[in-house]
Amino acid sequence: MKIFGRGDLGPVARFSIALAAILAVTALLVGVVTSYLLDRYVQDETARFTKDAVASHFGPVFKDDVFERQLTSDERESLETIVAFHLSIYNVVATQFFDTGGTIVFSYDDTEIGRRIDPTTEDGLATALNGMPYSERTDIVGDTRYAVPGATSYVSSASAAPSTGGHAHAATNGAATPALFHTLETWVPVREGDRIIGAAVVWRDLSAIDRALRQMQMSTSMIIAAAALLLWLVLRGVYVRSSRQIMSQAHALEAALAETERTYDTTLQALSNALDVRDSETEGHSRRVVEYMELIIGQLSVPTEHLAMLRRGALLHDIGKIGVPDNVLRKPAALSDAEWVLMKRHPEHGARIISRIPFLEDVSRIVRHHHERWDGKGYPDGLAGDAIPLGARIFAVGDSFDAMTSDRPYRRAMSVEDARLEVLRCRGTQFDPHVVDAFMHISAERLVSIADDAPRTHPRSEAV
Repeated sequence: MKIFGRGDLGPVARFSIALAAILAVTALLVGVVTSYLLDRYVQDETARFTKDAVASHFGPVFKDDVFERQLTSDERESLETIVAFHLSIYNVVATQFFDTGGTIVFSYDDTEIGRRIDPTTEDGLATALNGMPYSERTDIVGDTRYAVPGATSYVSSASAAPSTGGHAHAATNGAATPALFHTLETWVPVREGDRIIGAAVVWRDLSAIDRALRQMQMSTSMIIAAAALLLWLVLRGVYVRSSRQIMSQAHALEAALAETERTYDTTLQALSNALDVRDSETEGHSRRVVEYMELIIGQLSVPTEHLAMLRRGALLHDIGKIGVPDNVLRKPAALSDAEWVLMKRHPEHGARIISRIPFLEDVSRIVRHHHERWDGKGYPDGLAGDAIPLGARIFAVGDSFDAMTSDRPYRRAMSVEDARLEVLRCRGTQFDPHVVDAFMHISAERLVSIADDAPRTHPRSEAV
């Protein structure tokens, strides 16, 4: 019996590959989820500090009508200073304020003030005016000085950086230094009490944050990879040790099972020998039938795992003769009709004897039906054709051939050639045609070598 099948890869290799794939996918998913969560955190945090800055720091500058009129120069300068101071801490390189109609009321670039943007064409503005924050990544050209924390000095818009895409920003001290920024564009509503009076948008330079996130992701990935590798090594080691133990136990189980099966077969052989002692005229009959059956099976497409069952069936086929009286079983002449009735019950006796033994359940069917005929004229159940178990059909040919080539008190054994012809003559009546065809492919020399071991109680005829 084989417990473990063989493939291109052994179980340890398959487990190692599967575990490595699972850990790799898990590590990748952890990295992707971590990156997403960190990005969401940056967006939420930017929206939060922008909203807080508008409410806490810019509130004193926003009078009730500040979003309904043009800011005075003092208001603009005060707002410029506050905005630059508080927002530059967060690497904000540009910002604009809008009234509810979409008109810019404050910008680092004085030339932008008063320009109107239709809220229906700008998702961020429309979302903010509806009271919700809005964020997206975008690239803009801005003044690098506004990315310096604490930049507060205001100079005229004459020094402003050139605008790109409608956004330009007033400069702090020093020459304007335009540059391309990878930013997070964040829109928030500006509220006066419960009333939305406008919207603010900031562009936060994410270069430093992205570098920090990449370093964090790289560190996290290395930690996850190291942990995954360590886990892989530990689990693989556990699996290898467990597999070896299981394999060792499996081999021990196979050996024990094989020994048990040998014990079974030895016991059955001993029981068969005991029957031969009781009926000395059929001595060795079961063993020879087993050999004939093995030769027939070699010519048929019968699974090899059925061989043990067929062999046991051959050994035990006549166990029911235990229930046949000695005067009938050992009668040195032809049986009477009444004696035949007793003799023909031995298949039922035999099946009943072994039917309660679990590992002989299939064998009991051979024992019961080994005297059935292909044409349905056999006994005890009168089965016909394929209704007869295959093992019983194979056995019938081997059993009959051995009976014909063995001496009986009331007749001399037939020659192997004559017995072969008799088997062929009964093809399709007594015997399964396919089984007969398989039997006829066995060489006569091989059949003779087995038949020569049959008991001889009559003078031998000429060799065949």
